[in-house]
Amino acid sequence: MRDRLIDSWSEEDILSIHGDIVTEFMQSNEDHGVNAAVEYAKYLKYRGLDNQNYPMFLDLLLHENEEVIYALLADGVIFDQFKNLQRTHFLVNACFELLKKFLPGSIYDLTLETLLRVLKQHYRNAPVGYSLYPPSIDQLNAIGKFLDKSRDQTDDLNRLILDIFSDLGELNSKDTKDHRIDRIGAHANRIRSAFLDDQATLGEAIPEGIMTESS
Repeated sequence: MRDRLIDSWSEEDILSIHGDIVTEFMQSNEDHGVNAAVEYAKYLKYRGLDNQNYPMFLDLLLHENEEVIYALLADGVIFDQFKNLQRTHFLVNACFELLKKFLPGSIYDLTLETLLRVLKQHYRNAPVGYSLYPPSIDQLNAIGKFLDKSRDQTDDLNRLILDIFSDLGELNSKDTKDHRIDRIGAHANRIRSAFLDDQATLGEAIPEGIMTESS
């Protein structure tokens, strides 16, 4: 009977039901919901991150549940697994999209640090990183808006962002027809300089709306 019943459901129906249940307890503030969400995060980490399931991990980062984020990211295991993933257009784009959705002060430091470290690794060799995924001006702004001028450049998160911009700032095109790469390098340097210059504001490099609007 069980086999007949299962055969009557499509895989899409089952995934939809599972997705609805997960979303419900991930958004719950009640103890049983939070506990279920934490155990779900622990189980995913136990299963391990790979090139097929990492979107599930990225989706967890959208949920503003501190206990879930801590269970998932605090020991650094997930980032170590991210480092071993194939660098795909989808993975890099997903990191940028998550950064665009959050506003400064609305994202947990562990979440922000993980996303930034993935991007830092991707662009540490900027020409290679650019060839695999050329970022846009808007995407650089999505990183730069998290710079915090109330803290100095040695702050861990500021340092990560400045290092990303330092690498991207070295981009220049040997092809006179490709000016886009030069604009990306120049904009990375512009944001970095705006942070390092005590007389400048980030608003001189990043549109003010970026700092207050999520997508």
